[in-house]
This record gives sequence, structure tokens and C-alpha cells, in this order.
Amino acid sequence: MKITVTGSLGNIGKNLIPILTKAGHQVTAISSQADRKADIEVLGATAAIGSVTDAAFLTEAFKNADAVFAMTPPNLGGSNIIENTTNAGKAFATAFKNAGVKK
Repeated sequence: MKITVTGSLGNIGKNLIPILTKAGHQVTAISSQADRKADIEVLGATAAIGSVTDAAFLTEAFKNADAVFAMTPPNLGGSNIIENTTNAGKAFATAFKNAGVKK
């Protein structure tokens, strides 16, 4: 399966990605920080660098994925956390629909 994971190097993602890749899945991991690309690749995933509030970026990252593990950072943006998290949720919803995500 092709699986896209958000929260690439957080407490869940850094443990989930190796499990998925060892099981033979092709994993794309989303991070907002370009300097994390090498660390993501060490886990066996392809890095996609961009923002979880950017629906166009997410749509591209979700294209051809059989499944998406989606979560927002716990402190998204440091200020205006509720607004930022709401905007990320809206971007996720748009991207799921536009990319045809089923799972």
C-alpha cells in the first residue's frame, strides 16, 4: 500500500513509519521542516515538505495514496492554536476530497 503520514518525526510518526516500511508499504511522510528530510528518509519514507494548512500541498501529497494517517501538530503555530488547527482540518478535508483518499 501507499500510505501518507503526517506528523513525520513526532512521537507517533517516528515509530509508525518504520513499522509500515518494514511491512512493505511505500510511505510518504509530511513535515513542515526541510531540515528533517534526511531523518525521514533514514526511516525509509519519502519526505514531502510543506504545511498541513496548505490544501494544494496536501492534495498533491495525498495523490495515489491508498491511506492517510492524518494528525495536526499539538501546538500548531504556537499562537492562535484553535484557529490554526481548524484551518488545518479544513485543508485536510479539502485534500482528502480532491485527492480521492478512501482510508
